Amino acid sequence: MRMDSRIILHIDMNSYFASVEQQANPFLRGKPIGITGKNQKRSIVATASIEAKRLGVKTAMSTWEAKKICPSIILYPGDPEKYSDITRRFNAIYRSFTDRVEAFSVDESFLDLTEEATDYLGAAFMAQAIRERVREECGERITASIGVAPNRLMAKLASESVKPNGLTVVQAHEVLELLDRSNLEDLCGIGGRIRERLSDLGIETFAQLREFPVDRLVEAFDSYGVWLHEAAWGREIEHVTTSTPDSPKSYGHSYTLPENTNDLTILKRYLLGLADKVAWRMRRDGVAACRVSAYVRFADFSGHGEQRTSQEPLTDGLALFEIVWRILRPFFQVAPSRLVRLLGITASMVCPDPKRISLFKKERRMRSVLSSLDQLQHRYGAGIWKRAGTLQAEFKSRSSGFHFDHDVP
Repeated sequence: MRMDSRIILHIDMNSYFASVEQQANPFLRGKPIGITGKNQKRSIVATASIEAKRLGVKTAMSTWEAKKICPSIILYPGDPEKYSDITRRFNAIYRSFTDRVEAFSVDESFLDLTEEATDYLGAAFMAQAIRERVREECGERITASIGVAPNRLMAKLASESVKPNGLTVVQAHEVLELLDRSNLEDLCGIGGRIRERLSDLGIETFAQLREFPVDRLVEAFDSYGVWLHEAAWGREIEHVTTSTPDSPKSYGHSYTLPENTNDLTILKRYLLGLADKVAWRMRRDGVAACRVSAYVRFADFSGHGEQRTSQEPLTDGLALFEIVWRILRPFFQVAPSRLVRLLGITASMVCPDPKRISLFKKERRMRSVLSSLDQLQHRYGAGIWKRAGTLQAEFKSRSSGFHFDHDVP
């Protein structure tokens, strides 16, 4: 089947965390609210309600800045368990329409309705039916913007084009028109840095990107240059990948430090603790990861992140930490005076844990020790043990809007 003959829905919940809280608490309805962590003085606005967005509050804005822009905003601590429950509910609704559902994030999903809808008119009717089911089973305050297009990339762009509560249908012959009225950074996959590098090449629009030689894009962006060229034409090779709430694509944790610091000993301590948290969740689910990403946010809210791919599947927190430290240490050394606010680790390229028997006695012994410690955690809960190097790293319960803070894909 040709890619442009598929019918893909992208469903994106509007102001998700804030909408869930407004549904649960009538006092919050119609008011500008911002979902934050429990330590509001050092937190950000994970999600702003529709009312707050209209007054200029944006996601990831610091709480003090949100208060300055909107003095009437109500800062409300987030409840990840509540959001996870609603996420499971609406993904169950989607699966009653099709088995081909890909949970893209805690509040976004792709649905392949090619067989069920047969044409775009049928897809639009099904989108409205899904919206009505979500309203009935999750609450009228929880709304979604929906895009219908020939592939995931264009469906997501379509859903972003009309918010909140929009429904945008883009057929194959309308894809270039949608791209040409969009900004480059509107497309998922083109972030700020990619946008700047494209601008340096004299590329400001999708039309210019389409005309730019592919070999020069590959020279500037390696294999990503091919993706940029295909995206400029509204093409995507990958299909919707069926997933369930019990099969996350990645595992991660982030943490806002108690105080901003550039002390490498403290940073290593918290990174090792985060790595152990990530590794425990993977072992709990019987999976391993071949890609590790590290992220640091500084006191001025700027950030830096990179990733590495491992030849061997990883399940040990110490192995994850060693990769993360190799990623971040050079950056800390280049800017030693910059104070760090937040650290994050994500493990992806997940596969079933191969449970290989190592040739090295030390590795076999460590595997055995971890297995015993995991049994303790299964029985008494996560956090029952710590490495000596992380004893002084206290992780307080917090909530945030970043995807790697949640056990939900």
